[in-house]
Amino acid sequence: MTRAVVGRLGAVVFALAWLAYGAALAGDFVFDDIHSVAANPALHDLGNCSRLLLDPSAFSATDQRMYRPVLLVSFALNFAVAAAPWALKAGNVLLHASVAWLLWSWLRCWRLPVRPAFVVASLFAVHPLASEAVNLVSARSELLLAFGVLLALRAQRAWQAGAPAAPALLAVLVGTTIACGSKETGVVLPALLAAQELACWRQRGGTLPWRRTLAVVLPVAVLVLGYLALRRGLLGQATVDLLARGSGDPTSGHGRALPVQLATMGTLLPQALLQVVAPWQLSLDPPVTFRRFADPFVLVGWASVLGLSVAAAWPGRRAWARRIGLALAWLVALPWIVVPLNAPLAEHRLYGPMLGLALLAACVLPRLRGRRWQVVFAVLLSLGVTGSVRRSLDYRSEVTLWRAELAQQPQSFAAWWGLGAAHLRTGDAAAAIEPLATAHLLRPLHLPALRHYAEALVTLPDAACQPFRSLAVTAELQRREPDDPWARTLVAQAHLQAGAVTGAAEHYDAAEAAALSCLQIAEPKGYVYRLAAAARRGRGDLAGALAHLDTAVSRGLVSTALQLDRAAVLKGLGRHAEARRELLAAQARSPMDPAVQRALQDLAAPPR
Repeated sequence: MTRAVVGRLGAVVFALAWLAYGAALAGDFVFDDIHSVAANPALHDLGNCSRLLLDPSAFSATDQRMYRPVLLVSFALNFAVAAAPWALKAGNVLLHASVAWLLWSWLRCWRLPVRPAFVVASLFAVHPLASEAVNLVSARSELLLAFGVLLALRAQRAWQAGAPAAPALLAVLVGTTIACGSKETGVVLPALLAAQELACWRQRGGTLPWRRTLAVVLPVAVLVLGYLALRRGLLGQATVDLLARGSGDPTSGHGRALPVQLATMGTLLPQALLQVVAPWQLSLDPPVTFRRFADPFVLVGWASVLGLSVAAAWPGRRAWARRIGLALAWLVALPWIVVPLNAPLAEHRLYGPMLGLALLAACVLPRLRGRRWQVVFAVLLSLGVTGSVRRSLDYRSEVTLWRAELAQQPQSFAAWWGLGAAHLRTGDAAAAIEPLATAHLLRPLHLPALRHYAEALVTLPDAACQPFRSLAVTAELQRREPDDPWARTLVAQAHLQAGAVTGAAEHYDAAEAAALSCLQIAEPKGYVYRLAAAARRGRGDLAGALAHLDTAVSRGLVSTALQLDRAAVLKGLGRHAEARRELLAAQARSPMDPAVQRALQDLAAPPR
């Protein structure tokens, strides 16, 4: 087959990926995209690139620390082009299409028949199981990892086929840098490159070319060791300590012991393999039953997976190509198989192993002659495109995504929590409460869900509030987090609600005490004084409210919200000139704030 035909077929594979996942561009930021991408200020300015390369705290807007510099720089470059969700989703689709093209090119390097290689690469390009990796912007790490691994393996095969050494080695090192800089799994590349060198030698016979083998593997190994040393210096550890995991709540990675993790994987891995073959009932929150090795299903599951692995590595036709595919699938999957993560199984983690399984499939497929294979291929391709488009449309919004999840899995904790949190983020606290209540019922020990539940309840306006429910939920949160100032402010807000509904002075007293108690455990915040002032205003003590606000001002804790509160109190005390001066100061601080404009209009309006 001519190089032009191979190039055209590669272009078809690239286009099929866009056909299947172009609908992703209609999606919004969802789930982990919120904290790790959309709300992460470190990514919004290319001037932060030096920080992205060396600061693990730049990974997320939360306190989560990870060292993935290539991933973060790719986000920053994407934001420089456009900050809209469609632009970052387009970056993911472009990466997926590039991975599919690299897969086609790598399969051709193994001198496989064109039709099986093209069929496998095309089906990978449209496979619905890639939906999570493509549609979740935060899952770009999987796409970059796959791109880097395939680039390195493809460059090594080109070197083995006689390509110039210098460009090939440079491509191998670039691929390694991309893979390691995107996800820790990239450290498996030295083993994969050594295995591919061995496979090439065994296929061709003769003497192992030690000079070329060392010229490839040694620089990559040095690069990986340098990366691990940098991780140790920045994060305090190069790899994960598996033996330090506890035996507590298995739904938490740190509470799941290694034996439970491995036993649970004995049933999840066969399920994952089935979804590669038949990608139906895809889920952002796959159901997991935590197991032990005494469970017969665990033994059957591990026996089936290991049996299939032995069959894939069995001597015979294209044995060494099959073994490389098997090694790629196992090595890329091994970290999340062994390490107890919060989510034991996630679709996006199957993206890398599918590359190895693709090589296996291309090796075992027949030559596919005749019209029958064309019909089967067309049907599978159509099903893949349809499934990927439909799955991508679920990612239009977080509410749509979680509702689709609940339609097939009504007991999904993550879906109820995600739905409630999505409503809360859009300001619809009323719609958030019942989903969050259900999530708390399903997993009472999960603190973030409980915190969101409390936040939704205290956010309700007084006319629709549920004060006694708010008091119960915030009291439970404070009991679980006694030294968290935010939990105490939520308790204060719940008492303010109860005071507004019942008029009981003891609720206002409790609100003031809860707010001021934050000063004993944390740095002073203007919000604390605002809550204390609100409690005084509820009791009709405007002078006491003004005293709290003046204390905040004297401590340099001035904000627009505090100035608005102070202006309202001054107006209530009949000190209109001072109230106007306070509002003008707030306007100078935040000239476009609608709340400031409304307050000025109210102050200027004649009394009714």
